[in-house]
Amino acid sequence: MKIERRKFLELAGIALAATTIKGQTKKPTARAIPKSEYDYVDWSWEKWRSITRAARPAKISTGQAGQAELVDLLARGKEKITTPQAWQQRREAIKNVLNAFLGEPPKLKPSLDAKIIEETSLKSHILRKLVFQTEPGEFVPSYLLIPKNLKARAPVVLCPHQTTQAGKKEPAGLTGNPQLQTALHLVERGFVTFTYDALCFGERHDAASGHYGDAIPFYRKHPRWSLMGKMVWDLQRGIDYLQTLDFVDANRIGSIGHSHGGYTTLFGMAFDERLKAGVSNCGFDTFRIDGNTFRWSKATALMPLLGFYATNPRLNMEVYRAVPDSGVIDVPFEMHELLALIAPRPLLLSTSDEDFVFPNGGWSARRSLERIKPVYELLGAREKLSSYFFNGGHNFTAEASANAYNWLERQLK
Repeated sequence: MKIERRKFLELAGIALAATTIKGQTKKPTARAIPKSEYDYVDWSWEKWRSITRAARPAKISTGQAGQAELVDLLARGKEKITTPQAWQQRREAIKNVLNAFLGEPPKLKPSLDAKIIEETSLKSHILRKLVFQTEPGEFVPSYLLIPKNLKARAPVVLCPHQTTQAGKKEPAGLTGNPQLQTALHLVERGFVTFTYDALCFGERHDAASGHYGDAIPFYRKHPRWSLMGKMVWDLQRGIDYLQTLDFVDANRIGSIGHSHGGYTTLFGMAFDERLKAGVSNCGFDTFRIDGNTFRWSKATALMPLLGFYATNPRLNMEVYRAVPDSGVIDVPFEMHELLALIAPRPLLLSTSDEDFVFPNGGWSARRSLERIKPVYELLGAREKLSSYFFNGGHNFTAEASANAYNWLERQLK
């Protein structure tokens, strides 16, 4: 995974905030830029806890707490779920537990107040840069890619980016790894595509704050929310915007992403049924098979409450992948339950068996798929659940991406 950090910094520079003191404008001293994108300057779990005063969640569980194996999704005590109606009750119970970790979003959505910044005509498409309002006064920089010569409303695919400070530029095909230029590849296949900067990336990143440093001001503003919950919110606001476009078919909206974009897609699909099909590439792992919750709570700022279940003192920023931690058994939900919330809509898990970021991703995906299949079967949608396993590191290889794009065409066209 190539990080285009230096190139980004050359273009963006260092943002200096101006503060007014007795009518005079004063610029604070510029902060040093860390040597690596993965240097932790402002973000730490301990700092999050001091800001939020959070405590370990009360006893809530989907039935997974205390279980080493991934629970049977259709088991309810000693009974078996045998009807779609009974599954809906189970589904709502899972969502309630997940929401406890995602946190409390704002009560109201502001107007989108979308503004087009610039528009460029390229060989296959129109590239439109725009911003849209996700929270009051917060505008998300985005790219909309529109195929030329559209003759009817077209399906649209959201393309959240991976972990790179190139942000939205990489999916849009403006920089980065050509294999990860998903929005560009799909617009060339006739889809409208949409990509935007996630919080902590691209134009929404303070370079001096280090890896996930932008999460600290976010948690000061929203101490009872989570960054993952914010990612779902922003994706939903993106869907709100896409539904205003007269050349987009609002009934054919999909999402595709690699790594960070992969789990953005999964959480987005689980909590917004307007997404009709989704692909996650190298973006899935279970807590128990991965061994711990450190990556989700301390190595990143995504779901800090999970940090209360990371108890192994050997876990640190350099060593946490696939390291066993007995505290993981008490986590009250599992990621296969998240996937089950997507049923019966089309889902493709694209998984590398040589993924250094998710070393146990292949095993996690296979075990989870066995648990999810009965749910899809119960809902009469077995053919909507798909998987693809490949060798190729933490990447979206040509073969894996071609498989994903062809799959999206079958689902949305």
